[in-house]
Amino acid sequence: MAQKHVEVKEAKKTPAPVVGTLVLNKEGKILLAKGKKWNGQYVCFGGHLDWGESLDDGAIRETKEETGLDVQVVARLNFGEHIGTDGHYNGKHMIFLDFLCRYDGDDDAVELNDEYEAGAYIWIDPAEALKLDIGKGTMDIIKEYLKYKETEGYLNDLKRIQADFENYKKRQAETQKMLGGYLIEKLVLDIVPVLDNFRSATLHVPPEEKDSPWVVGIQYIEKQLETVLTDNGIQTIEVKEGEVFDPSIHEAVSSGEPTTNDQPQTTEKDAPEIDSQSSVVSRQLIVKVIQKGYKFGERVIRPAKVIVK
Repeated sequence: MAQKHVEVKEAKKTPAPVVGTLVLNKEGKILLAKGKKWNGQYVCFGGHLDWGESLDDGAIRETKEETGLDVQVVARLNFGEHIGTDGHYNGKHMIFLDFLCRYDGDDDAVELNDEYEAGAYIWIDPAEALKLDIGKGTMDIIKEYLKYKETEGYLNDLKRIQADFENYKKRQAETQKMLGGYLIEKLVLDIVPVLDNFRSATLHVPPEEKDSPWVVGIQYIEKQLETVLTDNGIQTIEVKEGEVFDPSIHEAVSSGEPTTNDQPQTTEKDAPEIDSQSSVVSRQLIVKVIQKGYKFGERVIRPAKVIVK
């Protein structure tokens, strides 16, 4: 919000603060006009700062008064002073504060005030403007803007490089995650068949041999393998008899009545295949677990093989 201007009388001579503005349009061209008090040279815009007025507000106001354009301050370009003994600066001590301002409207909306030659304005590339007959102060502002533009270009390059690096790190993380998932899956698929064999062996141990050292040793090795899987984030898919068949984590290998341990075990080879994705099976109940299933997080590595009814 623009601050209220307060008029006061100078008690003594002091340096006068002056704001200068370089107006930049959407195409990156700057606005210059032929100033009457500059002997027809092309110049930028600006004037004395009012009492109680902020620097940004002064730059916006001066640009509006001299060009009729509503601009926004983008950056402060330059700071300097001039103690003049010649021409327009004779006997004056001025502090210059130069601003870069952006204009987003119609280029033909320029309406110069009487400080400039009527209609004598131009939108021009900054580098090309240096070839014109321009005032020294305007030349200094344009040169400062070109330095600013170059610096901004470097900063944008750095930001782009940083963004590319961050994207690279994200891609690498995703790649490592995928690779880790692949290695975990391979670990499971390599170890689980061995576990299956151990379990199959212990199921057929005669009752009188269940506590023998070799059976205990096999069970110990089985637990060690399960620990390896658990330590690597592998979870057993818990399945209980009587649960509803879920094709996302179960694989139906047979349909029939529940069997007991003293009956011949139904194997995957002997069981007729059933479409585990069918709506009929998905509503059926599990009557026997044939083989354990495993998952890594939410990813199913091997579904639990079951008999349904």
